[in-house]
Amino acid sequence: MRQRLGVILLVGTAAAHADAILEYDGNDAACHAEFSRVAIRDLSLRVDSAPPQQDQSFVYDAGEKVGVALDHRRRQFFEMEFDDDAIDFQGDVMHSSSAMVNRKMQETQVPPFGGQAGANGMPQVDPKMLEAMMQQNMQHLPPEQRAKMQEAMRNFRSATTVPPEPVVEVTDERREVNGIACTVERVSEGGTAVREDCRAPAGDLGLDAADVKRLQRSIARFQKFSASIRDNLHLPMMPTVQHRPVDTSNLLVERRCLATGGDVRLRLRQESAPADWFSTPADYARMDLGMGGR
Repeated sequence: MRQRLGVILLVGTAAAHADAILEYDGNDAACHAEFSRVAIRDLSLRVDSAPPQQDQSFVYDAGEKVGVALDHRRRQFFEMEFDDDAIDFQGDVMHSSSAMVNRKMQETQVPPFGGQAGANGMPQVDPKMLEAMMQQNMQHLPPEQRAKMQEAMRNFRSATTVPPEPVVEVTDERREVNGIACTVERVSEGGTAVREDCRAPAGDLGLDAADVKRLQRSIARFQKFSASIRDNLHLPMMPTVQHRPVDTSNLLVERRCLATGGDVRLRLRQESAPADWFSTPADYARMDLGMGGR
């Protein structure tokens, strides 16, 4: 009888626990949250990117500590290990690779592309000079190759442009969005207010306590992996950008973009998430980036 009662309690508990799906309504290229959707199912978590990179997803298995990046446009996937040993190894690879590149550049003693030697004696790349060279070289290219060069230039321009560090001011203003009470933060860049973020403690969203912990632990694991690359990649042509860690205690409930008038709101769904959200599509091809994936 006691064993039967235990089985009933176990089944009842499993049935009462629903999956959690966090979605942001109103995402567009001009005004969006950090992601468009997060889905939690048992030990698995899926994050769908916000615009303009909304054709990418990331699935994380907390039990195996393995993540899979999905590129829906190219129909490809890439696997990464997120256990401590793999993260430490990734950091070592970045550190040794940076040291080798810097040593080779220092041996040349010639600033490339018209650049000047920096204060540390390392040659510095002049982004404007490099862009001018690329513009000149692609004048006689076929249209398809010219389009690829232009995309590469846009990527390089983004990588070498350091945005102003945002200033966050926590206010006393309170709002209620879709039944969730949140506190307003005003965010400025370069002295200009760009948006208002309304955040609420993760425990106040109505999520199951276990799901909150899974979400926070997964984000913390992602941040540790990213830091292992960022903190060990030191190249003179790479700009130094300050990275604010994602606040896993206070989640975004609403974002009002002041310049565009856009508005993004969180919608919480506690229902079954499709199982195929957490698996790699059979017709996706594996891509090998040589970055510690498998």
